[in-house]
Amino acid sequence: MPRLASVCLALALGLFGFSAAAEEKPDPNRQVIAKLRKALEKNPDNPTLHYYLAAFQARAKERDGAIASLKKTLELGDGFMPLANFGFEHLQDDAEFKQLLAAFETRLPKAADAPVVFRLDDKLFFPEGIAYDARTESFYVGSIPQKRIVRINANGKITPFSRAEDGLQHILGIAIDQPRRLLYAVSTSALTEAGRKLGVNAVVRYDLDSGKRGGEQRFPQAQQLNDVAIAPNGDVYASDTRAGAIWRAGAGSDAATPFLAPGILDGINGIAIAADGKTLYAAHDAGVAAVDIGTGQVTRLATPARETVAAIDGLYVWNGDLVGIQNITNRGRVIRIRLNEAGTAITRIDTLQSHHQPAFEQPTTAAIAGDALYVLATTQIARLKLSRPEGPEHPETLKLPAVVRVPLVN
Repeated sequence: MPRLASVCLALALGLFGFSAAAEEKPDPNRQVIAKLRKALEKNPDNPTLHYYLAAFQARAKERDGAIASLKKTLELGDGFMPLANFGFEHLQDDAEFKQLLAAFETRLPKAADAPVVFRLDDKLFFPEGIAYDARTESFYVGSIPQKRIVRINANGKITPFSRAEDGLQHILGIAIDQPRRLLYAVSTSALTEAGRKLGVNAVVRYDLDSGKRGGEQRFPQAQQLNDVAIAPNGDVYASDTRAGAIWRAGAGSDAATPFLAPGILDGINGIAIAADGKTLYAAHDAGVAAVDIGTGQVTRLATPARETVAAIDGLYVWNGDLVGIQNITNRGRVIRIRLNEAGTAITRIDTLQSHHQPAFEQPTTAAIAGDALYVLATTQIARLKLSRPEGPEHPETLKLPAVVRVPLVN
């Protein structure tokens, strides 16, 4: 996949307050449009490219072009639902756009029965990472702007986990190494222009039982760490969204090394490791790839016709399949990605929770606990503006962040 798709998602992240890309270039929308058109010359039947093209045409206020591209998306693919915060806000009152929305709606199954299991008590928390400790039946959730981690016990009590003196940056992915009783969290300064100059990209390590902050694995060559996954042998893997790379640090070591070179998987986000430790699955802007941990060989998973697994945020392994959370190609859904026996192709997509879920407002990541997925459902990241010292506009209208329980059916 050309690097243009990572540009698309970088700009998409800009809409969510994660990037200043749209401010750094004179007309980034038209630059992306031109690149997408070139990509479509080689891949004319790719619905995801048509969807991205429609979004940036809408942002550039090319109304007719955006409508035409959405029609092409509808013709070629399912699983799409134009997202206002991805660029379609200018078309919300357009009659033809509304007709297209209704048509997209008919292509998406409705599943909205997951209950809310707990809410955080701070509207300005803006969570992005969550992990579960089975031994203590506790969840750990990180805040992007507040640069901290909290613990929620089995009774729903919320207590601080990290401390102010820990020196954390913006918290993204969180993962727990159960056998070694360690929690790992991505701590990055790269979500703002000023922060990128500071250049902090680290995975911070905590002792789960004492709560004591341990060492950290620094990734000085990384551009913006995002998610983290722990292999059975304790090795730590971190995705680098801006670079399209994956970094690795050995168990107990603070030295980081490249695992997947920059540019191989543009827009990489969620990562997950198979139970046998042999395969790392990586979600990127165009789909999902399987990476052989021993050889580094990358296999882009073939997807059934009309389906999309593009732009997955949180990605998880479950009983030989994958579970993903999308929030860019549609307004938010949780999907189970059925794999073939070899794990090299996708055989079916099941929608476990759709955008009809009332609690969904930019669902991002999740944690598996027992036979269910606990999803950060109400993150409101689209309203997080890290470049505004005064915080988000109209904070009084924010909702309390919510976590919903989605059963993982066989």
